[in-house]
Amino acid sequence: MLARSEKRRQSGDRFLVSVACRIPADMQVDAAIDTPPVVIAAEPVAAKPRGQLLVAVGLAAGGTGWRGDPLGVGSLTLGLRLYRAIAVFVQGRLGYGRIDQRQLTAILVGLCGGGYLTEKSYGRLSVAFIHQHEESLAAVAEQPGGALLGIGTGIRHRAGVQVGIGWDFVAYRQPKYELTVGPEAAVSYLTYSSGPSVYGFAGISAGGTFRLF
Repeated sequence: MLARSEKRRQSGDRFLVSVACRIPADMQVDAAIDTPPVVIAAEPVAAKPRGQLLVAVGLAAGGTGWRGDPLGVGSLTLGLRLYRAIAVFVQGRLGYGRIDQRQLTAILVGLCGGGYLTEKSYGRLSVAFIHQHEESLAAVAEQPGGALLGIGTGIRHRAGVQVGIGWDFVAYRQPKYELTVGPEAAVSYLTYSSGPSVYGFAGISAGGTFRLF
């Protein structure tokens, strides 16, 4: 390869200077010229889960239709969510009410629907059937086995419905699961036996969703 440069002088005599050089064939050239750009293929987007296992624990405080009857409860929830939109769940709940110093034991079965409001927050609404046992702590102490099985003396059997709302924030996310925490609230209406008809709760829930398929 030959390279040549020319110079011309505007004033006076005109002269031509030629410079020529030969570039050896084995001389290394700029890699950007010799090597074509590398195209990196984008990673395929993972398919959204169709089925997820739900696990959550909750703590809540509230009150009832009886004046001066504050209460506190803890809960454990298991569920199956389909297409990230609708879920069937079962919840066990244990709590305490001030009036009559009563233990509150409940089982709930229901449906929950929701969706992602942002990339890392999930809003949900739920409705559930609830069966609740209410009895004094003194009766529980006398017959703990009967209280556990729901056959102890003095147990008031209640039944009704509950509606709830929650907002879960994703604290940690991996392709197979995500961990969440967020506020939730619920209102229950119970019938049968004696006791307050309305229960209200507000608290916090922490849990996770685990991809099944």
